[in-house]
Amino acid sequence: MLRVSLLGTFGIALDANPIRLNFGPSGQRMAACLFAFSGRPHLRERLADMFWPEMNCDRSRAALNSALWRLRKILAAEPKSDGGRNLRTVGSHVVLEPASWLDVDSHKIDALCHAPNGSVSAGGDVTFRRELQAMIDRYRGPLLEDEEAQIFTEERERIHANFVKIAQTLIGAYVANCAYESAINVCRRVHFLDPYRELIVRCLLVLLVLNEQRAEAVRLYESWKKSLRSDLGVEPMPRTAELILTIRSLSNVQQIDGLRNSVSAELSAA
Repeated sequence: MLRVSLLGTFGIALDANPIRLNFGPSGQRMAACLFAFSGRPHLRERLADMFWPEMNCDRSRAALNSALWRLRKILAAEPKSDGGRNLRTVGSHVVLEPASWLDVDSHKIDALCHAPNGSVSAGGDVTFRRELQAMIDRYRGPLLEDEEAQIFTEERERIHANFVKIAQTLIGAYVANCAYESAINVCRRVHFLDPYRELIVRCLLVLLVLNEQRAEAVRLYESWKKSLRSDLGVEPMPRTAELILTIRSLSNVQQIDGLRNSVSAELSAA
C-alpha cells in the first residue's frame, strides 16, 4: 500500500516505510496537486506554468517531464501499480487515476463523510467509529498547510470542514455510548487545530462536566475567552456565555442530564 500524506506536510510511504522525495520544491508541489485531485485531468501546459513560472516554456515543460518521471518511479515502488501505469498522459493532459493500492489521507476524509453508515449519532456501528477515530488520529493539520496557491487553499477549507464534520459525528457517537473520555479527546484534537469553533468549545465544556471535571471546564472557558478577546477582539457567542453560567450553577442530576441532551441535539443539528 502506498500511503500519501497531504494533511499537514506532504509525505509518501510504502507500507510503513517513508519514501525519500527527490522532486525539488516545484516538483513536489506538482505531485501533491496530482494526489490531491487524483482522477482529474490537468493540462500539461497549465501544470508547467503553475509550478515553474520562473522558467521559459521549454524549460518548464522539461522540468514537468522530469517531475512526472520521478513520480512514476515512486508509484512503481508499489508492486500492484504495474510500473505506475495509473499516471497517464491523455493528449495534452496528465491524470493520476485512483487505485486500490493508493491511500491518500484527504480522500479518506471525503469517503467517510459520504459513507452510507455515516450517521452514528445514536450509537452506530463500532467498526465505523474505529474508522472515524483512525482518521481523526491521522489528521496532522490542514491540507498542505505551507502552500499558498489558490488551488490548495480552496481545497484546504473544504477538507477541513469535512474533518470537523466527521469529528462531530464521532463525538455524537461517543456521547450516545457515554464514552466521555473518548469524546473529550476528539474535542481537544479539533480544538487544538481550530480553537475558535464555538460548537466544539461548547461540546468540550459539557463533556468535561459529564466526566466530573466541572472545575476544569470553568478554567478552560476562562482561558479560551481571554484568547478570543486578545486574538480576535470579540466576546463569546451568547449561547456559549449562557452555557458557562449554567455550568457554574449546576446543582442536581437533572440539570446534568439536560446538558447531555443539549450537546447531543446540537451535534445532530450541526
